[in-house]
Amino acid sequence: MRYRITRDGMVFGPYTEAEVTRYLASGNILLGDLAQADGTDEWIPVADLFPAAPAAHVRSALYPDPPDFPWWAVLLLAVLTGGLFAVIWDLVESSWFRRIEPASKAFWLYLAWAVLYLLRLPGTYHDVAHNLFGGPVYYHPHGISVGVLSFALAMASRFVFRDELHRHFNTVEPLSLRLGPVMTFFFGGIYFQYHFNRINKAKRAMHVSVPG
Repeated sequence: MRYRITRDGMVFGPYTEAEVTRYLASGNILLGDLAQADGTDEWIPVADLFPAAPAAHVRSALYPDPPDFPWWAVLLLAVLTGGLFAVIWDLVESSWFRRIEPASKAFWLYLAWAVLYLLRLPGTYHDVAHNLFGGPVYYHPHGISVGVLSFALAMASRFVFRDELHRHFNTVEPLSLRLGPVMTFFFGGIYFQYHFNRINKAKRAMHVSVPG
């Protein structure tokens, strides 16, 4: 059986099983890459096709798995709580990452954003009450400036975390992580959780899973 490998839109190969196994051991092929076997149309993660392949570059150090929670559940709870759960989950994700990368800055940025979010909650509640039920108008002291700062912190948190995740999962744990800027901008932690689910699946297939 021969396989073609794809990463970042580029296709390599075909390679024999022995070649794929050798390239996995050397790090030239990553377990997060996709593979297509001869005679098939489906692209499958390499980790699913070669679960027992040697991967010394990953096995040399084991790190706690990312939070293992369905991404769709994060989205649902975020909608049901008016975004509050998404803020909490950002802190969960970034605090996990700070355990494995103590120099991470994302947690502190997310924490600052969470504080601003909580400070703005009373004003948000009154705005909703006024728009839906005709309640009294609430005056927001420094509302515009706080809103701009909150948005800036949210975006800084997401993109700093994105860069830190890229560095870790493409070097320390080379699992071929690619996070698009547009999805990061709009969905943040929900988008990250989607990829954490994929990473956890790959780590379990590689037998390097370390539940947190």
